[in-house]
Amino acid sequence: MAEQFLFADEPAANEDKDVINPFHILIVDDDEEIHVITKMALADFQLDQRPLAFHSAYSAAEAQAMLQQRDDFALMLLDVVMESDHAGLDVARWTREILKNKLIRIVLRTGQPGQAPEEEVIAKYDIDDYKEKTELTYRKLMTLMYSSLRAFRDLQAIENYKSGLERIIKASAEIFSAQSVTKLSQGILEQLVALLTRTQSAAYFKLSPNGFTASSEDNQPAHIIAATGEYKQRIGEVLQQSDGQRILEELRSRDESVTYYIDNDTYYGLYQTSQKQCYLLFIKGIGELSETDKHLLSLFMNNTAIAFEHAVMLQDNVAK
Repeated sequence: MAEQFLFADEPAANEDKDVINPFHILIVDDDEEIHVITKMALADFQLDQRPLAFHSAYSAAEAQAMLQQRDDFALMLLDVVMESDHAGLDVARWTREILKNKLIRIVLRTGQPGQAPEEEVIAKYDIDDYKEKTELTYRKLMTLMYSSLRAFRDLQAIENYKSGLERIIKASAEIFSAQSVTKLSQGILEQLVALLTRTQSAAYFKLSPNGFTASSEDNQPAHIIAATGEYKQRIGEVLQQSDGQRILEELRSRDESVTYYIDNDTYYGLYQTSQKQCYLLFIKGIGELSETDKHLLSLFMNNTAIAFEHAVMLQDNVAK
């Protein structure tokens, strides 16, 4: 059975809030008061319109278990002295050397600075900052959050870019097959999202020539060719008719072969071939785009659509 279309015309405000991907913050401290104070101070903090999601661990063992369960923590606020005088240092070293997590930002916090001198800790451990609890005022905590989360965001973008580049390199060896074009589109999309946006929620569709309805009778049903973030697991899925066709129908009515529309931080880009085949680029939480960014997105739509059409024509000729 076909799945529902991935977006609607005018989503409710509370639904938008639910789907925003937060920055996950791991607080590791054996003092419950530290957890409470930190969460209260940062309750309204946002970066790129993304809130914070807090997770608490009260020992080194709990922290390691949580770090193994999920790999998307952006920042760990880590106490040095817990069940031992060096428990926090052990967690920091384990995270980098054993877990091989290089993205998470690690900030050590200590109430006993003499136990772990700052210069020695910075030199020996791959941490990002070291703070005494008594000096970490509200203002300094805000500054710390901005600098740490921006660093995580940018490092994550670089990793996504590298992943996209790897897919492009692998796909280039068989560029004339439809399967390799799919891989190529996936790689380029990952690079574009990493370089141009602050989001990971993007999908690239091939749409039915007669509209947005996908059924078993359609020769070319709408389906996801490439995707990132929350849509990545849905690549290849068939889509039913959407309730949110207003913007898409408007794009289709335009004379341009490549056109786009931005509505509520969502990017809709449409490419129409001469045979009225359409390809749609959908990016949620796009943020502000420069003219160069918009041009690059249009190039992606134009060139990937042409590559798909050529691959299909080549396969048809071979079959004949």
